[in-house]
Amino acid sequence: MITQMEEYYIRKEGDEDSRGPFTLDQLASLVEAEQVDRDTFYYEATTEKWVQISTDEDLVATLFPEKTKLKVKPKESIATLNIKREDDKPILVDEMLAAAEGRTSETSDKRDPTAGLALAAMWGMRFGSLILILSSAALLITNMEAVASVDVVAILTNPFTIFGLIDLVLGVVLFLQSPGIYPWVRLRAAIGAGFFGFLFWSQGDFNLAVAALASSVGLYFCTIFLNLGLVFLTGLLGLAGAAGLGYLMIFGGV
Repeated sequence: MITQMEEYYIRKEGDEDSRGPFTLDQLASLVEAEQVDRDTFYYEATTEKWVQISTDEDLVATLFPEKTKLKVKPKESIATLNIKREDDKPILVDEMLAAAEGRTSETSDKRDPTAGLALAAMWGMRFGSLILILSSAALLITNMEAVASVDVVAILTNPFTIFGLIDLVLGVVLFLQSPGIYPWVRLRAAIGAGFFGFLFWSQGDFNLAVAALASSVGLYFCTIFLNLGLVFLTGLLGLAGAAGLGYLMIFGGV
């Protein structure tokens, strides 16, 4: 059963990078723009595999509904369309491409939005990876001796170290552009905001609480938004929070 809230990650055969996440409506827009067809692969979360859209009957019926063919009786005479006028200018290839891409005054309001969505998703993934890796460094620095010596007891009894290792794994996987990791990244952001925010706030260290919240909030929303401006805003917020967290952890004596 397909719902409008589902998110889809897609790629063409042979592509190294995936695109997404897209909602069902956004995926339908990509079909209309001829950037997605039945042979396009999407990530099936249930099986954790990339499968072709053509293998999912419900998804095919939603994205490629059968259209009623309308028959138009041709006019007997269309001579007026073939009259060449003296003031007619030839249409250049560059002009045709500019019109198709929405770079002319007549077509600027018809620009394909899917390219912007894909660019925002790509930057969201980059920002998320950087935030996680920077956060990992900030959290692991407090117990680096235990990590270096692989002291399991010291690692498992230090919540900062546990979160730091989780951030490192998630950051590396996200850096490798694996879209299936997004739900775990958002879960980490939500738990981190609540846990670290409450922990530092209860200890009276408001600067650390604000830095931890900024890092988690920025991480969460830069993987949600599909607007490039909002992705940059939340991504920079998350980076600033992770950097502040590291600075305070090192020089604050946590």
